Amino acid sequence: MELAAIKNKFSKLYTFTLVWSLTTLGSFIFSLFLIEIGEKSDVRVLDVAIGGFAIALPQSYLLRQKILPLSWMISTVLGWVLITTIGVGAIGWFVLSTEFFYFRIFFGIISGGIGGIVIGLAQWWLAIPSSLPWGWCWMFLSCASWAVALSIGSVIGIFLRHWTQLFLGEVVGLAITWLVVGILTGISAYRLFR
Repeated sequence: MELAAIKNKFSKLYTFTLVWSLTTLGSFIFSLFLIEIGEKSDVRVLDVAIGGFAIALPQSYLLRQKILPLSWMISTVLGWVLITTIGVGAIGWFVLSTEFFYFRIFFGIISGGIGGIVIGLAQWWLAIPSSLPWGWCWMFLSCASWAVALSIGSVIGIFLRHWTQLFLGEVVGLAITWLVVGILTGISAYRLFR
C-alpha cells in the first residue's frame, strides 16, 4: 500500500511538472511572435510586460485552485517590469553580450538570481496566499531556479552560436533556459501549492 501511495505522488508530481514546463516553454515560444530577442538594452519595459503576461496567463490557469489567476498575472508582470526597470534586464528575452564562457556562467547566476528573487518576491507578496505555510520560500526557489537556468541556457546558447554561426543558437539557449526554469519551478510549485 505504501509503494502505491509513493508511486501515485510521484506520478502527480511528474505530470504537473511536465505540464508546467511545457506550458512555460510554449508561452516563451509564443512570446517570440511579440517580442524581438536582442541584447539587454534592446528589450523595452512594454516588451517584458507583454512577455510576462504571456507566461503568467497559462501558469495562472494551472495554479487556479490555490492562487487567484488575476493576482498571479499582475504579480508576474509587475516582477518582470521591476527587473527591467532596475537595470537587470528582461532575463529570458535577451542574450548576454559577452562571449567568454566563465562570464556567461557568472552573469547568468547573478542576473538570474536577482531577476528570480524579484519576480518570486512580487508573486509571493501579491499572489501567494498567506495561508500557504511555506509560500515565502517561493521567492528563494525562483531565485535559485533562474540562477541555474540562465547560466545553463546562456552557456549552451554561446556554444550553439559558435557551432552554427547563427544567432538562432542564442535563441535555442534561451528556450533551454525557459525549459529548465519550467522544470525547477514546476517541481517547487507542486510541492508548495498542492
